[in-house]
Amino acid sequence: MFKKHMVWIFVCLMVGVAKGVDLDTTFSVKWNNEPWGSGGLIPAGPPWNMVGPFDFDNDGFGDFIVSSSYAGEYCNGVYHYEAAANDSIELRWVYTFYDLSCTYDAYSSVAVGDIDGDNKKEILSLVDTSPGVSGQKGLQIFEWDSDSMSFLSQPTITYDMGLDSVWEACQIYAEDLDADSKEEIIVSIMDGPWSELGTGGSSRMMIFELDTLDGDSAVFNLEYQDEVWTNWSGWNISVGDLDNDGFKEIYTVGYEYFHIIIHENTGENQYEYQTDFYVASEFYQRSNQGILITDIDNNGENEMYCLTSGVNSLSGELINPGNFFVVEGVTDVSNLSYANFNLFSSYTGGLRGVYLGNADGDDKPNIYLAGHYNEAVYDWEYNNGDPTSPDSYEEKMVFLDDTTDNYTPGNDQGKLRIAKVFSGDIDNDGLGDIVFSSASFATDKPQLYMIEHNGVEELHSDQETYVPKPLSIEQNYPNPFNPETHFRYELSEPGYVALKVFDILGNHVVTIYEGFKTIGVHKTRWGGGDKQGQVVSSGIYFYQLKTDGYSITKKLVFGK
Repeated sequence: MFKKHMVWIFVCLMVGVAKGVDLDTTFSVKWNNEPWGSGGLIPAGPPWNMVGPFDFDNDGFGDFIVSSSYAGEYCNGVYHYEAAANDSIELRWVYTFYDLSCTYDAYSSVAVGDIDGDNKKEILSLVDTSPGVSGQKGLQIFEWDSDSMSFLSQPTITYDMGLDSVWEACQIYAEDLDADSKEEIIVSIMDGPWSELGTGGSSRMMIFELDTLDGDSAVFNLEYQDEVWTNWSGWNISVGDLDNDGFKEIYTVGYEYFHIIIHENTGENQYEYQTDFYVASEFYQRSNQGILITDIDNNGENEMYCLTSGVNSLSGELINPGNFFVVEGVTDVSNLSYANFNLFSSYTGGLRGVYLGNADGDDKPNIYLAGHYNEAVYDWEYNNGDPTSPDSYEEKMVFLDDTTDNYTPGNDQGKLRIAKVFSGDIDNDGLGDIVFSSASFATDKPQLYMIEHNGVEELHSDQETYVPKPLSIEQNYPNPFNPETHFRYELSEPGYVALKVFDILGNHVVTIYEGFKTIGVHKTRWGGGDKQGQVVSSGIYFYQLKTDGYSITKKLVFGK
């Protein structure tokens, strides 16, 4: 029997936000795209969806993918950006969905995966179709072409998902959920109509996998579909293993009252509903890719970071704040409820995307929050201790727009609306970057930004000088490399040293050296092998030099 928890939660909200939070001046804007009002054409509508970083061509420069929404007559599109040089990002590839819906409220979302297992990444686009127009396919897939070093100019695969129409392409996600070495595609879709929101209509969460591919003809295996518990599902699909049982969960969030619905993989191509409950008492509290599951303190027990959107009118009036919650200690996800949620803070402008990173390079994990109508990016840096206590973190803003130029009441002019965020050294200069999108309709504001850390720890008011770290390490050479690369580092005092390699997900790949070293310059090499002596897959990795109380992390690329 299905388990159903429909508990109304009335949250006592904290007073909102930006005041009392310091602005971290070690970050500064290095790049942004051209606003529409200054001649910018791309993206054609607000970029509600963005994913990154990647390195499709293994050149050491980061890539990211953006999709637009609400572009109207200009039609939504999907866009590939890549860092071109230090502090420089360029548009590499564009596809516009002219043959689908070009209404003012058309939506699209995007993911990146390798669903056919050929080691060539694909862009997976979920796009609104035109109701009543037969033959339109809301899933559009574009594969990376290693000959042209770009994505193909036309979709490699299209799929209607067995639906008549896609009224709202809420969210798409790609991951191997059942450990069968094949990636599943997970979608959250409203298949209409909007006019029946709250009284009927239809929506669903679907999980399907590529079965066969013959030229441009593809057959998909529908592994699971839920059109009961996820009615009017919202803009969130997140995947993780919160209860640490070895089976991945899928988290969708309903459009109303921040309604969390959880399904779990139970075997190959097998999934089961687990539980659902409400987090908020306001109808329009929802999520925009606002759930992150990670083991932030590396104790073998995962935490969930959860953001709610807040409630605002279509003209931007702030009605209810968004909230930031942390959850831990769940041994069976079917028993998860609002009682497990620890309220950290509330934000008057609401919250959207969340990302785990370390852009300041201090070896402390950072949770980055997209502060939507607050026009800010927030950073909660974990400093050890209980992950469910706010005292274990330091909160700062790493970006705040000029809020004094919001000069036109009732619309977005002068405003940023931070939507999605990710971090990584995408311009390959050894300094951490944060890229974020703005879903504002303002013609006078950019929609994409890159900010960068200056590589120096922030000077607090009680400090007179910066304290230099007693170690340094140069960029590995060559980079990218195959079959081996070399490291050169220097110690200003003797002591214990560890030089380790991690993959892009933070998993330990190999220890290159661990032991005592004297003062001076030291050199070593890595032949591309992991802990078992097997050559690693091509892609981005990170090497970390660590000694007592200090560490330095840099990126390297192994190419084949």
